[in-house]
Amino acid sequence: MKDGAVMDKKAWTYQLAKQVEQRGAEKASWYVGWRDPAGVLRCKSCGPGKVGKSAANRLADTIHSQLVAGTYQGKQRTTWDQFFGRYEAHIESRYDAPSRKAAMLSLKTFARIAKPKLLKAIDTAKVDEFIGVRLKETIIVKSRGGVVRSISPSTVNRELRYVRAALRLAADWGFIEKVPRMRFLKPQQKLPTFVSPEHFSAMFQACEVATMPNGLPNVSPVHWWRGLLLLLFMSGWRIGQTLAIRRDDIDFEAGAALSRAESNKGRRDQLIPLHPLVIEHLKPLTASFNRMVFPWDHNNRTLWSEFARIQDAARLADGSPMPKSGKNGGWYGFHDLRRGFATVNAASMDLFELQALMQHKSLTTTQGYVSMAQRLQKPVNNLFIPSLPRIGETA
Repeated sequence: MKDGAVMDKKAWTYQLAKQVEQRGAEKASWYVGWRDPAGVLRCKSCGPGKVGKSAANRLADTIHSQLVAGTYQGKQRTTWDQFFGRYEAHIESRYDAPSRKAAMLSLKTFARIAKPKLLKAIDTAKVDEFIGVRLKETIIVKSRGGVVRSISPSTVNRELRYVRAALRLAADWGFIEKVPRMRFLKPQQKLPTFVSPEHFSAMFQACEVATMPNGLPNVSPVHWWRGLLLLLFMSGWRIGQTLAIRRDDIDFEAGAALSRAESNKGRRDQLIPLHPLVIEHLKPLTASFNRMVFPWDHNNRTLWSEFARIQDAARLADGSPMPKSGKNGGWYGFHDLRRGFATVNAASMDLFELQALMQHKSLTTTQGYVSMAQRLQKPVNNLFIPSLPRIGETA
């Protein structure tokens, strides 16, 4: 029997009279009925009782809105390309540029390997197949001199998270019944690389070799790089949001800088206090009268190349070259400065203070940095101590 209150809708809820007679109204299933754009009568059971009725009402409203808006597509006929086009339009206005780029690249990688035709064909076996093929691939890191490296489990997991989020949206839109189970990989338990205070000091001094950015009035490359590296190492900011700082984002009197929603992962404006030493090095950079504090009129590859050149020229206190201590035995990346900030300051801050300064959305992410610092404390305490004269004594 149909619910008369929704008869004027393009999708309606009802119970079968025979089931009500045999089981009673409380135990009879609730159904949603509708005619698809081809005129075919369709229905779906949502279960008995109040829960089933509530689920049926929600599904009826969803299908009704799809039929009215002309966006309805039967689950059996929805192709990957059809869904992908709508998904791309959906995230265009809801995510910041870096997140959109990462999401689109992940879905395109998945489509290239898995080659899905219909959405319903994407199951756990298809996902496992994608994982197996993806792990065998390699990439060339052009920004690091053409180094060839394998795809890491962390990269695959990141791509899977974007695919899962997209398929959850497909389920919400009524394109698929449910999201397939995804077996995420367990990354290798390696200590992340981070810039130590000693290495930071060596890099800071070596900024004298920098030749870019050039052409900035009243600002030399050495001051530009020292301001950038100091901000990264003493604030924990990401390189993207640092390069996006505008002159009017800095309040020199308050000693703080505005991290804008469009350039940070938290997607909200935040006024973050900065150390006076950082403020001191940022002031000269505004003398160029450029709208940005760190303008870079070159491509991203040259930014990494210049950073590598600075590290190549860096010397430790004893005059020896600074070793390559970055990922896979290479030079440090900009994110290693962020990890350096977290590692050297974890013991002197509580968890919530560190989370606020690093602008983490999740406290779990911050806890990972604290755990890393704690893991390093034990080997440091157990270091071999050479026989050296005490301070004040002669050798």
